[in-house]
Amino acid sequence: MEGASSVADLVRMRMDGDVAGLCRATRSEVHDIRVDATMMLGGSTGSPEVVEALFACLRRRDEQYPGLRWQAAVALGKLRERRAVPELLRILIEERDTREQLDEPTVGALVAIGGPEAVRGLVGLCDQLATGRGYWTVRVLDALARLRPPEAVTPLLAALWGYLPERAERVVRTLGAIGDPRAASALLVLAHSPAPGTQLRGTAVAALHALPDADWPPTHHWPPVERLLHAPQRDPDPETARVATVLLSRTEDGRDHLWGVLRTAASDPHHPDCPPHAVAAVCARVAERPGLFDAPDPGDYHALLRHHLRESAVPAVRRAAARALAAYARADASEALLEALGDARISDDVANAVARLPKPPLRELLDLLTGTDHTVAQQRGATRALGAAGHTAAAPALLAVLSDDAAPTALRSAAAEALGALRPPEAAAPLAALAEDEEEPGTLRAHAVRALGLIGAPHTFPVVLACAGSPHEAVRARAVPALGGFPMAEAARALGEFVSRSAEPQGVEPDVARAAVHALGRIGAPALPVLVALAGIADDLSENLADRLVAALAARPEAEATAVLGRLATSPSARNARGTKPGEGRLSASRPVREAVATALSERATPECVAPLAAVLATDMGSGIREAAVRALLRIGTDEAHEHVLAHCYAATHLYSWHVEALDVIAEARGIRLGP
Repeated sequence: MEGASSVADLVRMRMDGDVAGLCRATRSEVHDIRVDATMMLGGSTGSPEVVEALFACLRRRDEQYPGLRWQAAVALGKLRERRAVPELLRILIEERDTREQLDEPTVGALVAIGGPEAVRGLVGLCDQLATGRGYWTVRVLDALARLRPPEAVTPLLAALWGYLPERAERVVRTLGAIGDPRAASALLVLAHSPAPGTQLRGTAVAALHALPDADWPPTHHWPPVERLLHAPQRDPDPETARVATVLLSRTEDGRDHLWGVLRTAASDPHHPDCPPHAVAAVCARVAERPGLFDAPDPGDYHALLRHHLRESAVPAVRRAAARALAAYARADASEALLEALGDARISDDVANAVARLPKPPLRELLDLLTGTDHTVAQQRGATRALGAAGHTAAAPALLAVLSDDAAPTALRSAAAEALGALRPPEAAAPLAALAEDEEEPGTLRAHAVRALGLIGAPHTFPVVLACAGSPHEAVRARAVPALGGFPMAEAARALGEFVSRSAEPQGVEPDVARAAVHALGRIGAPALPVLVALAGIADDLSENLADRLVAALAARPEAEATAVLGRLATSPSARNARGTKPGEGRLSASRPVREAVATALSERATPECVAPLAAVLATDMGSGIREAAVRALLRIGTDEAHEHVLAHCYAATHLYSWHVEALDVIAEARGIRLGP
């Protein structure tokens, strides 16, 4: 073929392995043909003929648009062509302020090629960073961060001071990515004394955290490393304080300081060196890595944690102290945690901590639940802990609380929740009786309904279904999701009614409809016919609800679900079908629904999806949707899937990079080389 006059010609050349034809096409009079041919040469074997053609494109300065030179740089990077490094560096240096803005592809190519020459060239630009403009500096620094050359540390440190204080963060991030301990001293100084009004301290601390553990603590003669981290440990930014706490916990001196923070805060809660979030960060680290803080006689440390659990005025500190005490003191934490169950602000967190103890104090929890001299908060916390600990022997006591009309509603509700977590069969009947008793408080009935859904006893289904139509909002809101606990066709049909009614003018609330779709997904195979029927009104549903419906269909492995997704993705618009009931009218195809379905099919990527994915490629959906479909077909990898991708590429009027990548994948699968 003498030349290419269309995208189809280029695709044919690529699939024929016609290197010479593509090289000629880079000199076409049509700009788009030149660019697309250049892009395709990046998938070649890098023969001398190809490299020469790409060099010619890279040096061409008479282009109105930078696309040709851009793609030439990208292609040389893909080929790892080391001979291109000097030219790429020249462009990066000499043309950094031109309108073509080729810094992105040239830097990317240099990173892809790598090697000593590319590294030396990029490192050599460090002395120009302070005078760089726009994204040029950012891209050079990002390239060094990706290559991680140790030889860049010294010039970056020199450049750092020229950047302070306003623009130093990017240099600091690059030093952190390189991870060389020689940068630690500078990073420590920045962490200790940040510029006001910047995020420099947090960036410096994050860079220190990125250093290898083996190089910690870094060499720093004076002051000690730990002292330089005191300031960031109490920084107003909680994330900075957290990371600094992690760094301090790596050494014995650092851990001593962290205990000192707790000690000082215990004696003076308003001390400026121990703000509440810094104290919480210490407790959180103890909870996360209790083994780091092991001591021969940890009694004093246990006492500190107990003090903050009992006395701190800040709930976040008390929560963190509870978790730390449970992880660090373990069995010795029981008494203080049981007492803390009475703290209504943190009772749920304390209950979870108690449940996670190696040996939860089950007898004491039962005593708290059944005793008469305890607060409601303590009893409620004990109830939650028994449920979270999976203590099935507590079921009789919980049932007794549930049936006690004189007990506070909050405590009975907690008992219902705990029974739902334990799922004892004998709890189903009393929970059902409570749920349908309209004389009981609505919040209590709502908790009972939720527990019934978790237990899933078939004979309680009518009660849950009736509650789904309750006029009480809390009961209704819990009953609809609870229907998902009954894997039966009747439950699926009821949930389908809630979804379909959401499309009506006076339908159900959006939250209820969303819960119904989620519950249908939980039911499993019995819900498939309902999901299929609901697909018929997908266009009438809100976009958010339609997305959830598509996700529920996509989760079903049956071929019928795949077929419905395919019909949804490709059906013509059915705007005149509004108001139809499930199963009536044509499947609709609004753009949001079609795109959600196309995405679901792309993620599914099974052989049954080939035909619907191919149909997606023939639609007018955005390039991102079509790219996902192409990648899914490539993952399927059959000859049929590849043929559909090729047909799509042949019909394209413009090639994106993902088109070219797809052609490379198919060519490799068929043993077609683009070059010797």
